[in-house]
Amino acid sequence: MNINDWLKMRMGLLKHPQFYRNPVMAIWRRALWRLNAQHQPLLNFTTEYGFDVEAKPQDIGVGSLFYRGRYEWGELKLWRQLLDRENQIVLDIGANFGLYSLFSAAYCRKQGLNGVQIFSFEPNPNECAKLQRNVHINGYSEIKVMQLAISDSTGVCPMAIPSSGLGVFGYLLTEKSTVNSPDEIMEVKTANLDSWCDMYGIKQVDLVKIDVEGHELAVLQGAENLLKCQAIGCILMEVGQGQWREAIEKLRVCGYSIDFVSDEGSLKPLKEEDISGWNYVLAQANSREDVFVE
Repeated sequence: MNINDWLKMRMGLLKHPQFYRNPVMAIWRRALWRLNAQHQPLLNFTTEYGFDVEAKPQDIGVGSLFYRGRYEWGELKLWRQLLDRENQIVLDIGANFGLYSLFSAAYCRKQGLNGVQIFSFEPNPNECAKLQRNVHINGYSEIKVMQLAISDSTGVCPMAIPSSGLGVFGYLLTEKSTVNSPDEIMEVKTANLDSWCDMYGIKQVDLVKIDVEGHELAVLQGAENLLKCQAIGCILMEVGQGQWREAIEKLRVCGYSIDFVSDEGSLKPLKEEDISGWNYVLAQANSREDVFVE
């Protein structure tokens, strides 16, 4: 890491909402993490979002949730504004241990938004077990966990499973994939979104989050019918890996507007130079009004 990246990361910590709201607590939680919590075999704690987490401290994102109370806070700030009505159908594709799913359930309950259904897709059996455990300890009956990879076809596909703590970076293998030598390879079930929604009788989807480590285009190709009729209202999608440019172009062809999501959770025009590897864009159907972020 060069000095510019190091300074950018440290300035990002200073801009984090927990730090400028309560710097003493932020420093205390950070010290507690460094001295004790990160060495424990398992952590149980409550996040600032209002849901409980049981996780191994080496898992990506757990440290941030523990000592900051938040993770991907800018993206979730935007996501919160999209959870704006009752009876919404939310799909969390690439759910991992369940951050977006748990956040959605906690926020909707707090706001009294009834009838929300959240479907969480996670093919990695290790991550899926963590997701199911976290759903259970919070008692979120509105979350349905699916040990399934959403792709462009229904069947099975090999998946690379990284070592412990890096399960968030699991990815489906294609002919062009390069496998890291420590990764375990296993077959996982796949489904395309058009067929899956038909099977469950779902005609309209309000929100979709897609974080599938470069497999985004295949997810969209499997949702051809839904996208053509704009039956998906909003899509929050990670970009910067795989065929992300083609994925964005596919959404544009289907009539979706695309905006870049800043670190602070605001929307701005998408410029390729802003994409650095783990950024998000928001795609909105013409039938949905634009989201304005304060």
